[in-house]
Amino acid sequence: MSRSIEPGLVRAFRYFAFITSCYYAILVMFTLAQTGQGLASVQVQWYLNLGTNLVLFAYLSLPALPRWLGKFYLPVAFGLSAGAPMITNLALAAPQAGNLPWDVAPTWLTFPNLLVTVVLIAWQYSFSAVLVFSVLSAVLEVGTVYPAVGVINTVTLPLLGLPLLRAFAFGLVGHIVSTMVNTQRRQRRELIRANVRLSQHAATLEQLTLSRERNRLARELHDTMAHTLSGQAVNLEAIKLSLEPGQTEVAAMLDRALHTTREGLTEVRRAIRDLRSQPLEDLGLALAIRQLALEASARADILMHLEIADPLPRLEPEVEHTLYRIVQEALANVAQHANAGQVTLRLEVEKGVLELTIEDDGEGIDLGRVDFEGSHGLVGMQERAMMVNGRLEVSARPERGTRIHFKLDGMHDSRIDLR
Repeated sequence: MSRSIEPGLVRAFRYFAFITSCYYAILVMFTLAQTGQGLASVQVQWYLNLGTNLVLFAYLSLPALPRWLGKFYLPVAFGLSAGAPMITNLALAAPQAGNLPWDVAPTWLTFPNLLVTVVLIAWQYSFSAVLVFSVLSAVLEVGTVYPAVGVINTVTLPLLGLPLLRAFAFGLVGHIVSTMVNTQRRQRRELIRANVRLSQHAATLEQLTLSRERNRLARELHDTMAHTLSGQAVNLEAIKLSLEPGQTEVAAMLDRALHTTREGLTEVRRAIRDLRSQPLEDLGLALAIRQLALEASARADILMHLEIADPLPRLEPEVEHTLYRIVQEALANVAQHANAGQVTLRLEVEKGVLELTIEDDGEGIDLGRVDFEGSHGLVGMQERAMMVNGRLEVSARPERGTRIHFKLDGMHDSRIDLR
């Protein structure tokens, strides 16, 4: 897996290319103004370095190149920054036999580019990449200088040893930078993990607080309004029993009052039930689905076969809620309409694909005759599936049962996986 470019690296690289271009441009113009000559050998080196850094600056300024070149984007930039100036400077200023000692100016001309490249390589990659660069630069310089001097003696030894010493220095600098960057990356990962854990803890605390408040409200409703309405219904029943025969109008009014009171009591009980903590919050997805299945099995006297992956990966709350409601609606339809003897429920996640299948051996439905606009259960399941970008398929044959299949691609375990 290719590592993304470190934040700020390209911007710093681009600033360096701009400053270096300005430096060589000033050198060229100053020398031209002083001497009136524009093709001296040293000026040719400056022209080449100026051109190389201008190209590097333009290369680093194009925002589309990282997408087009991918993992080759930075190596190309490093080649322009260090490889091209090094080759041109050495080629133009290589020592000639009989003209020793060699002036080390070419080495110092390329030194800033090489040093910055080493730091950036250590910043982006590992220490091994720094070692490879340091060794290659030393080998390239020694391989250019040695054929020209042709002999190793007290005069040429410093010329050949300088690239090796510089490679060691680059390796030391790269090791320090790489260690600091790795420490920073590790601290950044730990900070992200801590933030995620803190967010999860805050979300859990919020859910717990909400659950407790809902339960408190449910108890208040039960202890006040539910009890009051129950007592009112009992009183109305007692008044109705104490009526004299023939008081039909009063009896009708009492019946209406009783009906209204009982409806109110039913609504209060429904509100209390809705305020209670939901099964998903209390039990988790797997246990909540098992509870639904067991209740449906007991209610409709159906044999239930459950195949639920254990453990399930941590899913997004919207996905869990969608799965729970689809199972709830499907089992309710089976219990009320299918006249089935057994039901198979499978829930599995494999290779990033989540699949839920509910099959029964009941009467089945004729999909060609189903009014989907009037079938709110099927429409609701379809809508819930689409809300999480899933696909819901309903297949059935009369007298052969019904099969509901929900599929969601691109699933992953949402637990932290930082590199």
